[in-house]
Amino acid sequence: MGDIFKLKNRGRAILSENDYRNVIPIPPSAMLVLVAGDLNEDPFVKIRYEGKLMLMLSEDLRSDGELWGQSA
Repeated sequence: MGDIFKLKNRGRAILSENDYRNVIPIPPSAMLVLVAGDLNEDPFVKIRYEGKLMLMLSEDLRSDGELWGQSA
Protein backbone atom coordinates (compact mmCIF):
# COMPACT_ATOMS: atom_id res chain seq x y z
CA MET A 1 0.00 0.00 0.00
CA GLY A 2 1.29 3.47 -0.85
CA ASP A 3 1.58 6.57 1.26
CA ILE A 4 -1.68 8.28 2.22
CA PHE A 5 -1.96 12.04 1.78
CA LYS A 6 -4.53 14.58 2.92
CA LEU A 7 -4.87 17.65 0.72
CA LYS A 8 -4.54 21.03 2.45
CA ASN A 9 -5.90 22.88 -0.60
CA ARG A 10 -7.99 22.00 -3.61
CA GLY A 11 -6.17 19.74 -6.07
CA ARG A 12 -6.54 18.60 -9.66
CA ALA A 13 -5.95 15.31 -11.43
CA ILE A 14 -6.38 13.75 -14.87
CA LEU A 15 -7.43 10.22 -15.77
CA SER A 16 -4.65 9.69 -18.31
CA GLU A 17 -1.83 11.52 -20.07
CA ASN A 18 -3.81 11.22 -23.31
CA ASP A 19 -6.87 12.93 -21.81
CA TYR A 20 -5.40 15.99 -20.11
CA ARG A 21 -8.39 18.20 -21.00
CA ASN A 22 -10.69 16.33 -18.62
CA VAL A 23 -9.52 17.70 -15.26
CA ILE A 24 -10.99 16.22 -12.10
CA PRO A 25 -11.18 18.61 -9.14
CA ILE A 26 -10.21 17.16 -5.76
CA PRO A 27 -11.56 19.05 -2.72
CA PRO A 28 -9.51 20.23 0.26
CA SER A 29 -9.21 17.61 3.04
CA ALA A 30 -9.54 14.78 0.49
CA MET A 31 -7.60 11.64 1.29
CA LEU A 32 -5.67 10.00 -1.52
CA VAL A 33 -3.10 7.25 -1.94
CA LEU A 34 0.17 7.57 -3.82
CA VAL A 35 0.17 4.44 -6.00
CA ALA A 36 3.23 4.96 -8.21
CA GLY A 37 5.87 7.52 -8.97
CA ASP A 38 8.47 9.60 -7.18
CA LEU A 39 7.32 12.99 -5.88
CA ASN A 40 10.83 14.41 -6.28
CA GLU A 41 11.70 12.96 -9.70
CA ASP A 42 8.55 12.40 -11.79
CA PRO A 43 6.43 15.17 -13.33
CA PHE A 44 3.26 13.13 -12.66
CA VAL A 45 2.47 10.55 -9.99
CA LYS A 46 -0.30 7.98 -10.03
CA ILE A 47 -2.86 8.35 -7.25
CA ARG A 48 -6.03 6.60 -6.14
CA TYR A 49 -8.94 8.83 -5.16
CA GLU A 50 -12.49 7.58 -4.56
CA GLY A 51 -11.52 4.21 -6.03
CA LYS A 52 -10.23 5.66 -9.32
CA LEU A 53 -6.66 5.73 -10.59
CA MET A 54 -5.59 9.20 -11.73
CA LEU A 55 -2.50 11.22 -12.49
CA MET A 56 -1.58 14.29 -10.47
CA LEU A 57 1.26 16.74 -10.87
CA SER A 58 4.00 15.86 -8.38
CA GLU A 59 4.44 19.54 -7.54
CA ASP A 60 0.75 19.83 -6.57
CA LEU A 61 0.96 16.86 -4.21
CA ARG A 62 4.28 18.04 -2.74
CA SER A 63 2.97 21.55 -2.04
CA ASP A 64 -0.70 20.83 -1.19
CA GLY A 65 -0.53 17.34 0.31
CA GLU A 66 0.28 16.38 3.87
CA LEU A 67 1.50 12.87 4.57
CA TRP A 68 -1.24 11.37 6.73
CA GLY A 69 -0.19 10.88 10.31
CA GLN A 70 2.73 13.33 10.09
CA SER A 71 2.81 17.09 10.65
CA ALA A 72 4.23 19.43 8.05
